[in-house]
Amino acid sequence: MTVKLKSEKTLGLIGSILVLVGGFIGVIPSVGVFIGSTSLIGQVLVLIALKGLGDKLGDDRPFRYYLYSILVVVGGLFLAGIMVLLGIYSLAGATMAFGKPMEHGIGAAGAVMLALGIIGMVAIVILAIYFSIKAWRAAYEMTHVEEFKKTADFLLWGAVTLIILVGFLLLLVAAVYQILAFANMPEILEREKTEEGTVF
Repeated sequence: MTVKLKSEKTLGLIGSILVLVGGFIGVIPSVGVFIGSTSLIGQVLVLIALKGLGDKLGDDRPFRYYLYSILVVVGGLFLAGIMVLLGIYSLAGATMAFGKPMEHGIGAAGAVMLALGIIGMVAIVILAIYFSIKAWRAAYEMTHVEEFKKTADFLLWGAVTLIILVGFLLLLVAAVYQILAFANMPEILEREKTEEGTVF
């Protein structure tokens, strides 16, 4: 029995390109809003591709884990960002009012919130990468496309070395491998049933 994956391949490829472009060019002033929207559209396309892949191959792990990754980033960074902003606001207010912010409760509370917000952002990014790794490893197990496994590997190495600049470079390599994975994903998979289950 054959499974056709042409639409999932196309959607995943286009989505991955948009995510890469949006992620690394979105920091440019005036362009950031448009590119950020482009990245969001890319994430949605990748999700749709993984949903179709899971439906056709009977395994929703790639879609589920990738969705977890996006939800963690959106929800977690929003909350952590609020804490950082409140911390900065409290510190600035205490500085203007008292001159020495750390000697007053408002300034000390602001410093704690700022520190917790920054730590929270780092933890959220690592958790999101963890779910992405699980998504791409599951996609590799289902399709046997080697680039999906390499995407997961470079994400792992990028997360481990995130404190230094090498980590960001490895995350960029992972994004490129994600594009290559969808580009090399077969449009048709042969499926056969055995006593152990379905084999592709």
